[in-house]
Amino acid sequence: MAIRIKDRASVKHAQTIITASLILSLVFGILQAFLDLESEKRQIQERFGSILLLSHDPAAQAAYQLNSPLAKQVIKGLLSHPDIIQAEIMDDFDSQLASDTDQPSEENELTKILAAYLFSEQQNLDIPLTFSPKNINVGSLSITLDTQAVAKSFIGRATNVFLLSLIKNLILSLILLAFFYMVLTHPLTKLTVWISSIKYDNKAIDNPPIKIKKDEFGLLIKQFMALWKERESAEAQLREYAYFDLLTGLSNRRHLSDILHNAIIKIQHQPTIGALFYMDLDRFKHINDSLGHAVGDALLVTIGKRLSEFKNDETSVARLGGDEFVILIPDIAKTEEEAHDEATRLANRILTSIAEPHTLIGHLLYTSASIGISIIRQDTNTGQDILRHADIALYKAKAEGGNTYHFYENQLHIQAEQRLSIEQGLHSAIENDEFYLAYQPQCNKDGDIIGAECLARWNHSVLGEISPGDFIPISEETRQIYQLGEWVLKTAFLQITQWLHQGLPHNFTRLAINISPIQFQDPNFVERVQELLVECKCPPQLIELEITESCLFKDENLAKRKVEMLRDMGMTLSLDDFGTGYSSLRHLRELKLDVIKIDQSLIRDLHLNEIDKDITDSILSLAKKLKMKVVAEGVENQEEMTALLELGCEYYQGFYFSKPLKANDFEKLVFEDHKTVHNVLNQT
Repeated sequence: MAIRIKDRASVKHAQTIITASLILSLVFGILQAFLDLESEKRQIQERFGSILLLSHDPAAQAAYQLNSPLAKQVIKGLLSHPDIIQAEIMDDFDSQLASDTDQPSEENELTKILAAYLFSEQQNLDIPLTFSPKNINVGSLSITLDTQAVAKSFIGRATNVFLLSLIKNLILSLILLAFFYMVLTHPLTKLTVWISSIKYDNKAIDNPPIKIKKDEFGLLIKQFMALWKERESAEAQLREYAYFDLLTGLSNRRHLSDILHNAIIKIQHQPTIGALFYMDLDRFKHINDSLGHAVGDALLVTIGKRLSEFKNDETSVARLGGDEFVILIPDIAKTEEEAHDEATRLANRILTSIAEPHTLIGHLLYTSASIGISIIRQDTNTGQDILRHADIALYKAKAEGGNTYHFYENQLHIQAEQRLSIEQGLHSAIENDEFYLAYQPQCNKDGDIIGAECLARWNHSVLGEISPGDFIPISEETRQIYQLGEWVLKTAFLQITQWLHQGLPHNFTRLAINISPIQFQDPNFVERVQELLVECKCPPQLIELEITESCLFKDENLAKRKVEMLRDMGMTLSLDDFGTGYSSLRHLRELKLDVIKIDQSLIRDLHLNEIDKDITDSILSLAKKLKMKVVAEGVENQEEMTALLELGCEYYQGFYFSKPLKANDFEKLVFEDHKTVHNVLNQT
């Protein structure tokens, strides 16, 4: 970048020196002129006094002898001096012996002022004339000075002195400028050009244009080169931070994004197929929380090393963060079918490698992973799409229980978008009054409606009716189940209170409400239930809370205390979905629950499956001995009902009696058409 001439340091330096030289010359010239002026003032008396003394003897002789020619000769000699314009010799009788006058010099304002200062006392000088040997006074000699000529003579001398001083200072300034340019400005200019020629992407820098000496320039060059090396080191470290994961040394998300972008361009221009494997460790949070972050980090490092074993010149391995890893293969096969087969083989090898035990900080760990696979075709648009597709497939693999892989399909994308819509809609569904409760009757063997189970339903403003199997798991994952669960409790409490005021039949003894495990594990759950009962003026004896065994796993002692506190309030507690999962008999013994609900998976086709019938019979016998009631869920036809009656089951729920009904329809069934259920049972 060129510097304008007026902005150059050398030009500014020259301007400063010359200006300073002129100012100093002017100041010192004026001071010198003033001193010379004072000296001239003193010397005028002395100089012209000496002239008078030199003319004394001939003038005294002419006056003593009254010799007029000699007197004129003396006067003529005096007038030959350029600064004397008049001379006169008087005898001792004050008679003029000889006199003469010259024309005075022209005057101007400067010479008038200067003359007035120089001759402030007098401009006429005279001396008495005495004749030896007896020193007889014989007359006087006087002269008149040309003040303008004296002033002009002084101005000329002062001007010459000032000009010589000015020229001397200018020459000295130019010498100094040349010297400073050679030793300072010129080397600095070379260094500036040298530094400007260095680019940030230079692998190395050229030698400096001047010799490194033990002076300021040498120190400057050494410091600059040291700073350049420090910059290179810092930039290398920044590149490491910007493109690589500090824990595992693998590429990070930013670096992967660049690699993936280049891979897409390559695939679009070559007949090849790529694949991206998006991997997530199963239960890593549990390991981190139970064994500590040091063990968790060590596991991530080990996983990174094992994945690096699959790396080659074309393959890239990256850690995106947390326990998420990516393997990118830009050229896995030539056709999509071959790519699918090769990706399947590689996914199985990865899962096998990760499943091998890990010995870390004194712990022997076994872990597994879930993998989402996205095939990269020539019509692929962006790396963001590929990662999103692989992430969707990963979610599907984890939903299947983990330790598996899943390929991305368009249907998964539709499901992911629907899931996102559900997740976003949950935030405003309660405020927009989109949720409602449906009530499914529970009946005894005589056909009386002895209670109901309330079920949350969602009528989405865009998607329409959404199944609880879709939005309940999402609400639990996003922790929005707290707001939803509280809304269900409050709505159910208000509803049962309203029905009481309408004259609820005496045989209607309970309204069952499902409680999510996450909601149950809330430290304030029991207190909040009690507050809502009081707020809604709901009798707790009519409320049955349905929990599943998963509510008990995190802290069994705490769960036991909560169950006892809820029963002490007067509420009934039931164990839902019994016959699936663990179905631990220890829970039945220790928790002192009131009701067992047999899961519909055992009830379905009960009359055709002797094993399910035997299991159901065992549950009924166990419940009888524990003095617990049993409700059979999912009764859908007459054959299933008949089989349950034969086994001695007393309470039923299912589509055979009634589907879940909105509040108005349920009220009509309970308060008006309750004989409908009796008719169904009579047919049985």
